[in-house]
Amino acid sequence: MKLRAFISTIIAITFAFALASVSLAHQKTAAPKLVVDKVDFDFGKVTEGKAVTHTFKLKNEGDAELIIKNVSPACGCTASDFSKVIAPGGEGTVTLTVKTEGMTGKNSRYADVISNDVKSSNLQLWIHMDVQKP
Repeated sequence: MKLRAFISTIIAITFAFALASVSLAHQKTAAPKLVVDKVDFDFGKVTEGKAVTHTFKLKNEGDAELIIKNVSPACGCTASDFSKVIAPGGEGTVTLTVKTEGMTGKNSRYADVISNDVKSSNLQLWIHMDVQKP
């Protein structure tokens, strides 16, 4: 009888540990999720010498804070301003301003958005324009 009770106890403990392990394995780690409606914007025709500005809207559809570590334009003619931290479910922005001085014809400029979203840690935002002489 004592042996049977001992074996039943061991089986119950083993089952409890197995159940706890499965439960822990299925728990989701909190993570941010960067979502952008559009990754590019086309100004169409613009006059050379004028600066053009566009603001991209970002969303954090994750369940942890989204941290925008940097927005790095690929060209010195482009400046950026951006939300640094976006709460879960929150919204933020990245604003890019391109100086068109010295440009002609069709041009595209981009900036890398570097964040703590492991699936979109380096997202590119693009601006397109057709620069015309005044």
